[in-house]
Amino acid sequence: MCQPCYYPDEGHLLHDLVVVIQPGLDGSEFGLRLNTLLFSNLAPTASFLLINASIGDEAVLASRDCGCGFEGMGWTRHIHSIRSFEKLTAAGMTFVDSHVVRVLEEVLPGRFGGGPISFQLVEEEAENGRGALSLVAHPDAGPLDETEVINTFLDAPGAPSTTDALMSDLWRQGGVVRVERRAPLTSQSGKIGHLVPAGHGRAPSTE
Repeated sequence: MCQPCYYPDEGHLLHDLVVVIQPGLDGSEFGLRLNTLLFSNLAPTASFLLINASIGDEAVLASRDCGCGFEGMGWTRHIHSIRSFEKLTAAGMTFVDSHVVRVLEEVLPGRFGGGPISFQLVEEEAENGRGALSLVAHPDAGPLDETEVINTFLDAPGAPSTTDALMSDLWRQGGVVRVERRAPLTSQSGKIGHLVPAGHGRAPSTE
């Protein structure tokens, strides 16, 4: 992690060990998103040879001066807003991440406020043993009608496919989704994922 940083998951790219490129607009021809991370490793001791390999993540890459110790060692390339765009499984249903990402990053912030990392799904286990999902909403999103947030979330993913429509109906009928107001969880590496599986992630920063 980088201190000081502009983003909660911001860090430095160790470009002497790995080369990272992004496909940009040309990536759509190969089914890749604009900011997909494509890795090629440089370390001679690496266990595997990677050449433009995608691990299902996307992020924003930028160069800036931050004044931290990592910059002093020559690592001036920054990476932030790291997310996965592969399929997700939660509460017994598998669905396409890109559909849910659109809702979390665009639909919900556009209607209720906040930014692209203000909303997150956290998988939990309900008292009856069934899967449950907390729709985490950062306080920066402002006052929310929880029922309206849940309905907006469930209605939006159903448009792209029949599978997502079925998922939304099952989650609505089962009362699977609930709203929780707090900062999104991060992984041990500082990554903010769209979905945090049960038992993963760590408590959000209180700073």
